Amino acid sequence: MVGRCFLRQYELIGRENPSEKEPDPKIYKMNVFAKNLVIAKSRFWRLMRKLKKVKRSHGQILQIKTIKEPNVKTVKNYSILIRFQCATGVMNVNKEFRDTSLCGAVHHMYCDMASKHGAKYFDIDIVGTTVLPNNKCIRPNVTQFLKNKVKFPLMHRTTKKEQKYKKNPWLASRPSTYGLGMR
Repeated sequence: MVGRCFLRQYELIGRENPSEKEPDPKIYKMNVFAKNLVIAKSRFWRLMRKLKKVKRSHGQILQIKTIKEPNVKTVKNYSILIRFQCATGVMNVNKEFRDTSLCGAVHHMYCDMASKHGAKYFDIDIVGTTVLPNNKCIRPNVTQFLKNKVKFPLMHRTTKKEQKYKKNPWLASRPSTYGLGMR
C-alpha cells in the first residue's frame, strides 16, 4: 500500500423525510469509504441525490456505523467494481488489489486511479467490492504473488556503520555494497 491508509468504512442508513403524501418512505443503506464522518455523510447525500433523487434538505440519516474488519492479519485478494468520470464520459472498471484490509485496498485503488487516470476522489463511485479466491484472480499484478515460493531478494545491502569510538575520523572510504546479500 502507498503510504498510510486514512480511509474508514461507514454504513449509513437514511431515508426521505416523512410527508402526508408518503408517511412511511423507503429506507436506503449504503457503505461509504471516507476519511471521517463528515465526508461520509457528504458522499451519502451525493449518492442519494444522484441515484434516488433525495436531497439532504428533504432527507434524514437514521443510523451511522463504522465497520471494522475482523481479520486484518492475513492478506486477501479484493475485486473493486467502480464507476468514474473521465474526459470521454463515464467508465465502469473492475480492479483487483491484494491487501490485508478492504479499506487498504480501496485506498490503493484511489491512489492507482489518481496516478493512471487522473480521477479525483469525488469522481469515483464504488459500485461493489468482493473478496476473490486465488484461482479467480486475473490481473498480473495480483497473480504474481499467488505462487507458493515467492522470493524477495535483498539486492543491495549495506554494511552496518562502524561504532564511533572505533572509527578514525580522518580516514575516508566508500562502503562496498555489492555481493553481501547474495548466497
